[in-house]
Amino acid sequence: MSNNNSEQKRFYRIIASLWLGSGLAIIGDSAIYTVLPLYVGIVGISLSDAGTLMGVNRLVRLVTNSVFGYLVDFGNPKKIFVSSLFIGAVSYFLFGFCYGFTILFIARILWGIAWSGINIAGTSILLEETTVENRGKLIGLHYFWISVGHILGTVFGGVLSDKIGFQSTMAVNGFLALGGAIYVFIFLPGAKTHKKEKISFTNFKKNYSVKLDLTLLLYAVILGTSRFVFAFIASLISIITKEKISPFIVFIGISTLTGIIGGVKAGIETCINPIIGSVADKFKNRLYVVTITLLFGVAGLFIITLAPPYLTLLGLLLCTVPTGSINVLVRTLVGDHAVEKNSQGRSMGFVFTVGDLASAIGPVSAFRLLNHISLDTVYRCLSVILLALVAAIIAFLYKEKKSVSR
Repeated sequence: MSNNNSEQKRFYRIIASLWLGSGLAIIGDSAIYTVLPLYVGIVGISLSDAGTLMGVNRLVRLVTNSVFGYLVDFGNPKKIFVSSLFIGAVSYFLFGFCYGFTILFIARILWGIAWSGINIAGTSILLEETTVENRGKLIGLHYFWISVGHILGTVFGGVLSDKIGFQSTMAVNGFLALGGAIYVFIFLPGAKTHKKEKISFTNFKKNYSVKLDLTLLLYAVILGTSRFVFAFIASLISIITKEKISPFIVFIGISTLTGIIGGVKAGIETCINPIIGSVADKFKNRLYVVTITLLFGVAGLFIITLAPPYLTLLGLLLCTVPTGSINVLVRTLVGDHAVEKNSQGRSMGFVFTVGDLASAIGPVSAFRLLNHISLDTVYRCLSVILLALVAAIIAFLYKEKKSVSR
């Protein structure tokens, strides 16, 4: 009985450390995305510099995801997770106490490195401590707390910057991230069975990439396509509000209305995270849940193109189902597929890299396309892309079922 109690306490310490550390770490990054363009003069950069700073961390992750995937599989995930949390705190302190593009560029590179470690090592630790029966639920809860941190950064980043200034706000975020890192360093237990250290340059050249199969490629395509489509939506939310909603809701300013819609959308997505994880645990094959959520997105994207503003709002609401689900579902699927092979770090590194690349391409493509075709046509095209993804998943499930029946 005491052994069961100690195991339970150990598990609670793990999930509390992962949730607190990740949630506190993301707050400062969300604050940067929210308010940095408003304070470019304060930190000695131009508006175009701000755009570069908000994108370079994702470009860094295109390299660091694979590196951390290898380090997690062959090294110590706890050390990687804790070190990454401390690096993240340093990146915020640089914003809080330094000026000029060069030093802030270095800070964002550090954050890109930090988030790769936090994301991959944190998820890997959770995968090792869960089973097929509860993995979806706990990954959903993990992503819920990350989303809470994102919302807090978005809301309080703006409020605090108005009250105490942008740099003081970033210093506060640095101390929050540092507090989370110290808590995790003290309370996160080590792995039950320590992996034999095999990290070397020779080993890295041989093993840094994961052996790809059709299943892992499908998961990467699901995450990449979804991230592309929904980064598209996020980048155009102000345009949707201006063209399709605000002409009918004239008593609220466009910026305020955009903020309200974005906030409600983010709140719903956050609440969906743990729910969808629990639902996925009930299914023998989680890809069925993925297919259902994507169909919500197909319907939502098409409905957005219809004229009445209430239908546009309904379409955006339906799109929250896949945007609040896919990250959780793909993480869980990769865990189911890779945890027994001790390749979860490299598998996640590959899949997340595809997702980061798609997220970076989405907003750029959105504004370029609007120069050539109408907003409604863009959204119809996006619905067709998601429908094609659904067809690919159904074809995969059919092929899988056929091979099992043989």
